[in-house]
Amino acid sequence: MQDTIGFWGCGNMAKAIMGGLIDRGGHSPQQIYCISKSGASARAFARQSGVLALGNSSELIEKSGVLVLAFKPFQLDDLRPELGKIEDALVLSLLAGKSLQILRSCCPKARALIRTMPNTAGRIGKGTTAFCGEGEIPAETRGTLLSILEPLGKTVEIDEKLMDVFTAVASSGIGFAFEFMAALKEAGEKEGLSAEMSLQLAKQTVYGAASLAAESAEKPDALRDQVTSKGGTTQAGLEHLAAGGFRPLIHGAVEAAKARSIELGAEGEME
Repeated sequence: MQDTIGFWGCGNMAKAIMGGLIDRGGHSPQQIYCISKSGASARAFARQSGVLALGNSSELIEKSGVLVLAFKPFQLDDLRPELGKIEDALVLSLLAGKSLQILRSCCPKARALIRTMPNTAGRIGKGTTAFCGEGEIPAETRGTLLSILEPLGKTVEIDEKLMDVFTAVASSGIGFAFEFMAALKEAGEKEGLSAEMSLQLAKQTVYGAASLAAESAEKPDALRDQVTSKGGTTQAGLEHLAAGGFRPLIHGAVEAAKARSIELGAEGEME
C-alpha cells in the first residue's frame, strides 16, 4: 500500500506534483492531503482535484507517511516548532536554498530527509527534478521518492553543493526561457505580425527547438550552426545577439539566481 502524502503548502509547484501523482503516478486523490497558510488555496484545489484539504499542520503530520514541505522558504523559522512534531515520516523539501543540515535541525525526528528542486514543466510531466539525501538513500526510501518525483519528468541525483546552481539553471532557467519567448513574441508584433500569430510562432519556435535538442545527440552549438547560413538571416540575428552580450547576460542571470538561492539558505539560519 502506498504511503499517504501530505503537502504543507498549496502553491503552483505543490499542485503540479499532486496533479502528476494523480494523473501519471497512479495515486488516488484520497491518498493525498494538503494545507495552505489561509486554507483557501488548499480547499480550492481539493474541490478541483479530489485531494483532501486539512485544517492544520498537526492533522497533516498525523495523517501523512510522506510530508512534502512546499511553503515559502522564509516561513521556515516561524514553522520550526510545528515541524519539530514530525516523527517517523519521510520529508521531502521543495524549499529553495534550505540545506539538509537546516532541515534536520527543524525536523530532528524525521525518518529521512530529501532535498528536492523541481521545475514547473513538471506540471505536464516534462520537468527535471534534482534531489539529494543525507548520505546514501536506502532502497525503500528511494522507491517512495521516485514514485513521487518521476511523474514530473526526468530526475537526477546530485551532490547537495550543486543544488544552488541546479536551481539557477533548471528551475529559474525555465523562467528565462519564457522571457525569451515573450521577447520573441513582442518582436514579431513590432515588425507587423498580429499578437495572436506572433504568440503562436514564438511558442512553436521555442518548442520545436527544445524538442529537436532533446532528441538529438548533437550539442546546441552544432544545431545552431546547422540553421545558420553564411551571410543569411540567422547569422545577422545571432551577430546582433552577440554584440548585445547575449551569452554574458545569460551567464549573469544564472549567477544572480544562484546567489539568491544561497541567500535564501542563509536567511534565518541558526547561529
